[in-house]
Amino acid sequence: MASILVIDDDKNQRSSLLFALGERGFKVEAAASGKEALELARKARFDAAVCDIMMPGMDGIETLRTLRKEQPWLEVVMATGFGTSETALKSMRLGACHYLTKPYELQDLIDVLDRALGRRRA
Repeated sequence: MASILVIDDDKNQRSSLLFALGERGFKVEAAASGKEALELARKARFDAAVCDIMMPGMDGIETLRTLRKEQPWLEVVMATGFGTSETALKSMRLGACHYLTKPYELQDLIDVLDRALGRRRA
């Protein structure tokens, strides 16, 4: 069972993903901030993360940078409602495996996670 870390300052988004991904067989934990996500990631090993970009304090780009430095195997999907081609490009250069614009379909996220986890296992 793959372990997913959801990082989003929006409580409803976190709750939705916790439930929906859990229902599909993923082990899921959630963090409300980049700082909280790093604390969780230092205590447990995750296979993938879904990270919002626009968050107060440590934004998603800095969270991605730190996660990839500390856990290079981690597959990180970036998601944002305020995306630009610049943030997408920056995310990919920092090692994100995919970039989704909110609102996205849950099945699209699951497909991205399945591909990322398949690459990781290969």
